[in-house]
Amino acid sequence: MEIDYINGPRTDKIFGVSKYQMEIFRRIEGVGWNIIEYDSLMQILEKKYNANSKSGSHSQTTGNRSIYEIKSLKFIEDMGKKTLKTLDKHRYIHTVKNEVKEGNIKHITSQELAYILNSVKLENSIVTCYDLIPWAYDKNRSSIWKENMKGLRLADCIITISEFSKEEIMKYLDYPAERIKIVYPAADHSVYYENRNKEILSKLNISNDQKVVLYVGSEMPRQNVPVLIKAFAELKKKFPDIKLVKIGESQSYRERENILKLIKDLHLHEDVIFAGYVPEEDMPKWYNAADILVYPCAYAGFGLPPLEAMACGTPVITSNTTSLPEVVGDAGIMIDPQDVDLMADKMYEVFTNNSLKEELVKKGLEQSKRFNWEDSAKKTLEIYEEI
Repeated sequence: MEIDYINGPRTDKIFGVSKYQMEIFRRIEGVGWNIIEYDSLMQILEKKYNANSKSGSHSQTTGNRSIYEIKSLKFIEDMGKKTLKTLDKHRYIHTVKNEVKEGNIKHITSQELAYILNSVKLENSIVTCYDLIPWAYDKNRSSIWKENMKGLRLADCIITISEFSKEEIMKYLDYPAERIKIVYPAADHSVYYENRNKEILSKLNISNDQKVVLYVGSEMPRQNVPVLIKAFAELKKKFPDIKLVKIGESQSYRERENILKLIKDLHLHEDVIFAGYVPEEDMPKWYNAADILVYPCAYAGFGLPPLEAMACGTPVITSNTTSLPEVVGDAGIMIDPQDVDLMADKMYEVFTNNSLKEELVKKGLEQSKRFNWEDSAKKTLEIYEEI
């Protein structure tokens, strides 16, 4: 049995989608893999820009720019990125058409690539659909997302990552339930395990005796980062020396602007720390160093950060919406992700109630063991065999 593993843009960064692709791939034995990826035009340009900058051949003009000029440049940049993505789409359709092999199972590993099925007839096709966030939550009706929805309907089988996402796929695609298979993401328990240590905090000039609230994720509106910051401001009135560490890329220029303004207005510029992208090997250290993980996402296909935090013995506060109750069960505190006061109160409760904290840690460690990549790989192999 051979698999055309259609992954989209090549990346060295490990995050939700690329982690799932990698963990499944490295655990399935006895099949042949034909990995079909591409270098995005944006990545090529960024590498060239960075190389020129380091060599000194790139000159940058500095000076005071008006807000209008900055916004105009950002608009031009956004339009440029959209154009490059459109070109990448057509390039990748051509690549897939030329590189798939007759008789192979065709596994498109993200719903963002489902458009391929509209242009290339692929027999024995599987699409992994993590969620329908752009369509169901953001109400995105752009041409690319109309193409993705159309392509998803053409798949012979859809793999998704939670009961919630399965229900959303059935609702928005009218896709047969028997052709939707659930393969949960997981935590690598040889990497993510309890090893409480605060040494890594020194990278951000945080001392070992300071309490740390951790958030891992983007700054997209559904993640409710402003709500977390407001709740943190309330908590700080009781714990003046506390820090909020945010790990993950912004993914939204406008939201970053709004968040920075909020931080300034609340006088939290020394207390909210943006760590940016963190390599996979360092993530368990950050979970183990944090006193609590708060993940106030309003809409999630699964939610890896709460699972990985629980595997490291970190108490979790998260949303009582979408897939997150599936992930956390009764091992975390689940709240309305828009409720600032309740979020602040629950963080305070975890910090001051040792018996509650110990119970959350114990239950979290047990809950995290329900999800492991070996089971996920075995289930995926069974789906390949069935197809």
